[in-house]
Amino acid sequence: MRTIHRRFKHAALAAASCAFLVLAAAPAPSFAADTLRPEVGKPLNDAQNLYRAHKYKDALGKIAQAAAVPNKTPYETYMVEEMRGAAAMAAGDTGTAAQAYEGLLSSGQLKGEDEQRVTATLAGVYFQERNYARAITVAQRYLKAGGTDPQMRTLLVQSYYLSNDCGSVVKLLKPSIDADAHAGRAPDESQLQLLGTCAQRVKDDATYRGALEKLVAYHPKQSYWADLFTAIRNKPGYSSNLDVDTYRLRRVTGSLASADDYMEMTQLSIVAGTPAEAKQVIDQGFSSGVLGHDAQADREKRLQALAAKRAQAGVDKANPPAPVDEGFNLVFAGKAQQGLSMMEAAIAKGKLDHPDQAQLHLGIAYYVAGQKARAVQAFRAVKGTDGSSDLAQLWLLVASK
Repeated sequence: MRTIHRRFKHAALAAASCAFLVLAAAPAPSFAADTLRPEVGKPLNDAQNLYRAHKYKDALGKIAQAAAVPNKTPYETYMVEEMRGAAAMAAGDTGTAAQAYEGLLSSGQLKGEDEQRVTATLAGVYFQERNYARAITVAQRYLKAGGTDPQMRTLLVQSYYLSNDCGSVVKLLKPSIDADAHAGRAPDESQLQLLGTCAQRVKDDATYRGALEKLVAYHPKQSYWADLFTAIRNKPGYSSNLDVDTYRLRRVTGSLASADDYMEMTQLSIVAGTPAEAKQVIDQGFSSGVLGHDAQADREKRLQALAAKRAQAGVDKANPPAPVDEGFNLVFAGKAQQGLSMMEAAIAKGKLDHPDQAQLHLGIAYYVAGQKARAVQAFRAVKGTDGSSDLAQLWLLVASK
């Protein structure tokens, strides 16, 4: 968070330093008498020269002289406090800066852009002080007043997060991230990470999975895929039958990495009735160099031999697989048309134990066969609450590319 604090410190300093433009040109609201009497103007001019010479504490001394002049006009008070805030910020005296800007805002003299500018500066000051409660209050005032600086929204989000108010982070971030996605803009990766972290902390599982889905869609990394698969598996009602399908997604997205990944997927494919796929997976593990070189190399070679034997054997007449599974295996075996026809006929006939899982597998089969348009149609038809719909949505991301 140190980098974030530096960013807002620089922003607050930049906003505050405008007070040390030539006094006659300094941005200020309109007052009835916008002139400085000599007893006020002289020390402020001296303060300006000291500020330019980077003698900020000496500048604060001169500003204090101007502040001590009795019966100041509203304009004189404005200039004193504006310059006091800027000099205090440059001197690292954030407490004095905050008092100066609070005084300006409470005076009721600031309107429109002037109010927004001072409010934004004050929010940055409080953030620097790690007074996140006040930073939140002031940043909210800025946004309610119509301020549009995106840094203020970021400051507000970070203040909520650093206050351990993850619920407010989710409420603030989710609509803007969803709006970016709907408009075809890639949401910011760090904001998606923050949304996911906070959603997980407040146990908003749907938002957490949604953040991960956007991360793999717009900023794909193996770690995001792994987190997403874990989230789907932990969803109530998830069917362990789909474990092999999470591995299928990992394989097409290049997320199979370890020897255990290849071994587990090979075994799951054999159990699922797709030995042709199992052979492809474990052969890939060997050709990539992941398998065959570690302490369990002999076990890996035995599993490779078993997968090859099962793939060669074809259908077990004594214990035939379901037509959908048999057709699925034919697609992996390179007999796409025959396999797809068998799967389509079985699904059309109905009376399946897991129709949404069958529909998911049909989409995967179309994808494996190179028919992406039909794969997309099949995935969109998956509505199951057992995890099949969640996986279908991820397959849509892959097949739509």
